[in-house]
Formats: sequence, structure tokens, C-alpha cells
Amino acid sequence: MKIFVGTKPDRKQMQALTRCKLPESEALLALFKTKLEETKVSLMSAEEPARIYRLQGRAEVLSDFLEAVEKSPEILARLGN
Repeated sequence: MKIFVGTKPDRKQMQALTRCKLPESEALLALFKTKLEETKVSLMSAEEPARIYRLQGRAEVLSDFLEAVEKSPEILARLGN
């Protein structure tokens, strides 16, 4: 979550991440989850170090985004809406 939230969360960014939980964004979140799973599968078969590093970075960003979306309402509440 550190990529998208950081130590000083921005209210507007947290509001945007919270809106990602709305029904109209379900397809986007599903896409990110699918891409994360595909990346994990690719990581299991990757042999070249450069490819492994790229896939690890991709997985980290996708995972971090999904975690930020999930925790954004709680963070937004702490910021005081």
C-alpha cells in the first residue's frame, strides 16, 4: 500500500481510491485482480532474472493498488472525510 498511500495520505486520492469500490468500478478491480494472478503464474515459470524482477515489480504495484483500494475507506475515515 506504500506506493499509493504513503505516510501522509491525500484526502482527494483516498476519495478516488474509495470510489474504485463502487459497482461501476467492479470490472476495473476484476481486471487488476486477473492481471495480478496472471503475473503470479508467469513468475512461477520465469527463468531470466530480468524478467523475474519486472514481474515482481508488476505484482507489487497491482497488489499495492488493490490493497490501497480495500483500505481506502478506513484511511479516509481517519482523515475525517
